[in-house]
This record gives sequence, structure tokens and C-alpha cells, in this order.
Amino acid sequence: MDLKKTRFTEMLIEANGFNPDDFQSWLFCPGMRFDSPDKWWGDLGRRDFSHEGIDLCLYRDGSGRVRRLNHDTRIPVMHDGVVRSIFADYLGQAVVIQHKKTQPEIDTLISIYAHTRPLDHIKPGVILSLGDIIATIADTSRLKVNILPHLHVTFGLPSPELVFEKFIWNDMRDPGLVDLLNPQGAIDWPWLALDPQKTKRLCPD
Repeated sequence: MDLKKTRFTEMLIEANGFNPDDFQSWLFCPGMRFDSPDKWWGDLGRRDFSHEGIDLCLYRDGSGRVRRLNHDTRIPVMHDGVVRSIFADYLGQAVVIQHKKTQPEIDTLISIYAHTRPLDHIKPGVILSLGDIIATIADTSRLKVNILPHLHVTFGLPSPELVFEKFIWNDMRDPGLVDLLNPQGAIDWPWLALDPQKTKRLCPD
């Protein structure tokens, strides 16, 4: 199923004061993409589970240089919705947002913005409008795992059995609770896939 395109990248550029001409394309190491079996950090080995979303971190500027998002990057929400859950993830916190009728064939959609530091007022029950800033990216510099700050984005169709109050990361891996969708098209911006050798140069080991 193709997700409705959003203004996410455009809103992120605006929210962070980036020069639109300097944000040419997202860059994805192989392990950053949806359903990837591989890591993009450390030994670049296999993940325990296929990737549940996409990781937004690297982009190419107007001069062709590779740039990175950092822990000050402000994150806008892609659709109107309501915060249903916030839980600790491996690198920061994840914000789970429920959206109604994002497109004719989807009655209820959830988006998950993970590895973040939610703003103080972002709590379960808070109603959000398109473009509202919900968080900044979590600072990973003091963690034992050597990985760049990045935003993990997951989209999925929730089951009626899903209990938001008890939501944890593994719920995304249970097809009986969440039917995962590829969020790549929703960000609506040019992107390029990097080869593994470039991954080794760009990402810490």
C-alpha cells in the first residue's frame, strides 16, 4: 500500500532554519531503509529483526557534501493526530501518534517517531496539527552504542487488540498488533541509496 505523501521534509527544513537549496536529497545507508536485515552501525552485521521503519540522518547539500541531522533537530508531525503513547526506546524515547482517515482506504494509521527527546508538553492525549513540533532528536554521544543521532520513523495499521498504554518496541514486530507500512514515500523528497563501502566511511564503528 502506498502512503499519502506528506510535507515532512519541507516542514523539517522550515522548522530548523535550513536553506532549502542546501537540502538536495536524503541519503540512506543500506541498513537505514525499511525491512532491511542489516545494521548501518557497528559491525554492519545482521539485525535481530528486519528494520521496522526508516532512519533519517544523512542528507546531501547543494554542493554535494554529506551532512547530518543532530540532537538539536526539531521534528514536525506529518499528519493531524493525537499522542497515544510515549515509551523509552534503545536511544531515547518514542512518540506514538494515532491519525484518523489519512487517505480513503486507511481509517486509522499510527506513526512512531523514535530515538527522540519529546518536548515537555507532548503527553498522551495531546491533540496535534500537521507540522506541530513534537520533539528533537535524542543525543546519542554519551551512550555505549556508537551510533549517530537519527530519527526513526515507523508507519503502521494498528490492530484493535493493540493496547497503547502498554506499547513497547516489540509491539511493532508483532504483525498481529501492527501491520507495518513502508514510510519511504511519505517523506516526499528525493533520496539516494549509499553503497556499503560509503557506509563504513560515514558512520562510526
